[in-house]
This record gives sequence, C-alpha cells and structure tokens, in this order.
Amino acid sequence: MAKALIYATGLLTKGNMPIAKYISIKANTDIFNLKDLMRLNLDAYDTVILGTANNTGSPDKLVKEFVTNNREVLQTKKTYLYVIISKEDERTEEQVKNIAETLGVADVVCFNKKSEQLNGSGLPSAVDDFIAKLE
Repeated sequence: MAKALIYATGLLTKGNMPIAKYISIKANTDIFNLKDLMRLNLDAYDTVILGTANNTGSPDKLVKEFVTNNREVLQTKKTYLYVIISKEDERTEEQVKNIAETLGVADVVCFNKKSEQLNGSGLPSAVDDFIAKLE
C-alpha cells in the first residue's frame, strides 16, 4: 500500500519539517512539501497523510488549498491528519477539531512540539503512536 505524506512549511510551520521527515522514514512514505509543490497525482497512493500547524484554528493555507483542489480524489483514499501545536490550552481541542472539519479528515492527531514526553529523536512521543496507526 503506497503512502504519501503531504505537509506545508512556512514561518509558522517550520517545525513541521522534522516531524514530516521522521514520519516519512518510519512509515515508508513518499514526502511532499507544499511550499515546493502544489500539483500532485494521487492515483498511485492508497493512503494520504496531511500535516499542518494550528494557525489559531485554521490549517496552513497551502494545505487547505491542496485539499480543496483535490477533495474528490482524497475522498477515495485512507486519509490521516496531524496538527502541530506550540502550546496547549483550553481552545486547542476545539481548534484541532475545526481544522479536521475544514479539511474533511476524521482521523486527526495533535502533536505538541513543546511536549515534555519526547522520543529518542527529540520529537513528541505521540508521533510514534501515530506512525503505528499507519501500518
């Protein structure tokens, strides 16, 4: 089963790159940074993993645009979403839920990049739990 990991980086989302690369290596995916690419033929993939930051309850604009442009194809794929946050507060859960609804992805997980529980690579340990779901 072929998997694609599609994520965005930018000023607010620069922390996404190390997490995306780690997930890609561990889950054996092809990886695409939307900063460098907006068109992608998804026909070869059964599973699509989307990565975005929490921009106050909204996904990264490149991720949102990609999903909007590929909504029909994505509906035929097993789709996962991870959202990176830099702090957790009482609004986080609602914001992550809003991002998932905006992108139309039910299977969503949130990574706090400032988590105290880190794996051996210095990333939130929740990343490894997410990767286990992909196999």
